[in-house]
Amino acid sequence: MTEISEAARRLKELREQAGLTMRAVSEALGWSLTRYQHYEDRYKRRFLPFELARDLEAIFVPHGVESGSVLHLAGIEPGAPSRAREAAARPIATLGATLVGQGQRDLPVTGSVRGDGDGFLFNAGAPTEFVERPANLRGVFNGFALYMDGDVMEPRYYAGELLYVNPNRPPTRHCFVAVELASGQGLIRQFLRRSESELVLHQLNPAKDLHIKASEVKRVCRITGAAEAG
Repeated sequence: MTEISEAARRLKELREQAGLTMRAVSEALGWSLTRYQHYEDRYKRRFLPFELARDLEAIFVPHGVESGSVLHLAGIEPGAPSRAREAAARPIATLGATLVGQGQRDLPVTGSVRGDGDGFLFNAGAPTEFVERPANLRGVFNGFALYMDGDVMEPRYYAGELLYVNPNRPPTRHCFVAVELASGQGLIRQFLRRSESELVLHQLNPAKDLHIKASEVKRVCRITGAAEAG
């Protein structure tokens, strides 16, 4: 049997908890049954696409699934209320139509991938593109997104994943952060500590600590979620 991801297993559990069949969910999404089955039976990536998780949240929550449970499968930390609460009073038969157009692509992607696996460069000018804003960045006007580059943070983040960043949330020990250096270089690492003299980060692959002089650090921004780009 083909190995599937934990997100796929958990998705099936949440659907069954909601008391819904795969056909009912696929119809609410406006999808074919085969297309939806892929995400329960054959999906291997660590996170669900954000747009799918958002729409499934709107379908499952009115049927008793805890708010935020499905968004968590897309790597989204608990934050601002999702639109699932707004959809709670709508019958499932109408959701397929109302889900269309929910997303708003107004979140700027502010980093450009270097291509050498060593990180990325923060853009000095206009964003490279705009993507859909997750629930926990609604109302965060200076929030932004970045693409992961390289394999230094596997298995937490993989190359090509979209990372959501809230500059207003202070970093805490062992959280994950996007660091902008004075040179313009960007790093995605795990936060350990910060002092007047240095910033200490942790890299997962291979495991090692990085000590960066405080004078070389422009800003440290907390990552609040991740999703497969799509």
